[in-house]
Order: sequence, then structure tokens, then C-alpha cells
Amino acid sequence: MDLFEGLREKLDFVNQAIRDLDLSKVHPIIEIPINYAIQGGGKRLRPVICMLCAEVVGGDYKETKNAFMALELIHNGTLVHDDIIDEDLFRRGSPSVQVKFDSKRAVLTGDALLSLGLQYATKTGKLGIVDRLAETALSMVQGVALQTFFRRKMVSEATYLNINYLKSGSLFECAAVLGSLIGSENPEDAVILAEFGRNFGDAYQIRDDICSIFAEDRHDDLSRVDLLNGDVSLLLIYSLDSESISNEDRNTLMMLHLGQKESLDIHEIQRIYEEAGALERSITLMKSFAEKGRECLKRFRDSDARAILYNLLDLYYSKFNPKVKPEILL
Repeated sequence: MDLFEGLREKLDFVNQAIRDLDLSKVHPIIEIPINYAIQGGGKRLRPVICMLCAEVVGGDYKETKNAFMALELIHNGTLVHDDIIDEDLFRRGSPSVQVKFDSKRAVLTGDALLSLGLQYATKTGKLGIVDRLAETALSMVQGVALQTFFRRKMVSEATYLNINYLKSGSLFECAAVLGSLIGSENPEDAVILAEFGRNFGDAYQIRDDICSIFAEDRHDDLSRVDLLNGDVSLLLIYSLDSESISNEDRNTLMMLHLGQKESLDIHEIQRIYEEAGALERSITLMKSFAEKGRECLKRFRDSDARAILYNLLDLYYSKFNPKVKPEILL
């Protein structure tokens, strides 16, 4: 099956659902930034996973609309708040909401998106979905809180992976579970797909960390690079743990991480991460999470939806090349 052909209909469905978002009861002072936030791009990967997981267990992907819209709205609401906390100037290549409108309006926009997400959650008529979304929102908040608390500090691999799950893995886990709850009455399906989604999401965040360094060059905007922001990445943890790293390179990384140096040579950092073996170790762990996700899918019967999920695992992880600037797959 051709991956993009199999996804085209679902992507159209997601994008139409977002365009159809009813904001008739929202004042224009909030409606305008809401539209700016929710329609500002993004791969729509989580809604797609929700729809595919519904099909994997025998359901109709069109029945997932209210569920994936709830998740997408809540996710975007937390992103708006996240950008305020991190004082990020850009989101997906465009000015962030607080830059475009102002920080107070951005706070209210994030609140409104969370409220709209709650409305869509109740439209599903399934208490289990509302409960799962609430649990996921709480996980995301804790992930951002921990990331902020540990900024410019060093943490263990285990702590990094916990933050990784709270910030990213929990979202993909939720998307997969929502699909299962729509498509199946079997609670075991939800358990298996939760494991798939969690592993997909944990791999996704590691991949994102790698891309933030290895997909960048001197012409890119480096404002979101973890090392400059003081956020710990697996690459940094593995580099500082390596016996191959020189004292000079170790000092370079620590000065950047601690904010004692405010600019970096991206090619120098790439070299350090490669020579320390951190890139290889990070890719290995990323692929191990992806393989665990693949094993989960093997417990379901063969279907077009399962084949597409396999293809996504291949494109995002198995065939990942840090030397190639990633294209938007969805």
C-alpha cells in the first residue's frame, strides 16, 4: 500500500474538521488567535494515529472526529501556554501567539482552546474518553513543569525519559487509546494500543531532539535548540557520560547548557555528539521504542490501517537518517 495514498483521505478529514470548528459563541478578540493557533500548520500526526487505531480494532475512522478534535484542541492550548513559559518567539515557523497578539491574550487563548477541547470530549458521550483526556492534559502540564524546573540543571537518563513520556509519549498514547475506545468495546485493545502509542511517542521526542541539532544548519533559526535553552536532551546526557569526550568538548557543552555561552557552532555540536557516541546511542534507543511499538501492532489482524502504522514507524524511525533534513511527512 502507498503510504500517502492511504493517508490522504484521513488528512483531508482532519483538516476539514478543524476548518469546521464552531467558534460562533466566541468573541472575535479570542476567536482570531484561536484560529491562528489551531490552523497554524502541524503534521496532524496524533489525529491520524487516533483514526488508524480505530480502524486497527475494526472501527470507522469517521467516528473519531470528536475525540481527535478534543485532543488536538487541548494539545494546541498547552502549546500556546508552553510558548509563553519558554518565551518562544516562533511556533512552526510563524510568530508564536504571544508575539502575534500579546502574552495576556495568549494566556486566554490557551484557556479557550482547553475549554473547547472539553466540549468536544463531552460530545463523544464516553466518560472513559473524557477521563483519558483529562489524565493526558495533567501529564503534559507536569512534563512542562518538570522541564522548566530542571532547566539549566543536569538530570539522569531515567528522569529525562519520564519528562519525555509526560510531554510527548502521553499524547500519542492518548491518541491511540481514544481510537481504540471509539472502535472497540474490548478493554484489552485499549491496553495494547496504549503501549503502542506510548512507544511511538517516546521515540518521537528522541527523534525531535536529534533533529533539533542534526537537521539544522547555520542558516536555520536556532532559538529552539535544547542546548541553548538549557533543556536536557538524551544527546547531552550521553555525551557527558561518554569516556570519549575531551575536557574541552565537555566544557563547551556545559557552558552552553548553563547559559554561560549564548551562541553555538552547530557543526561543532554535531561533531561532539557524534564523536562521543551520543548520536548513535540516541538513535538506538529511539529505534528500540519504535520496535516495541511494532511488536504491539503484531497482536492485531492484518489490515490497511496496521500497514500504514508500520509504514509510519519505518519512515519516522527505522529509516531515520540524521544527515537528511526531515520533510513533513503528514
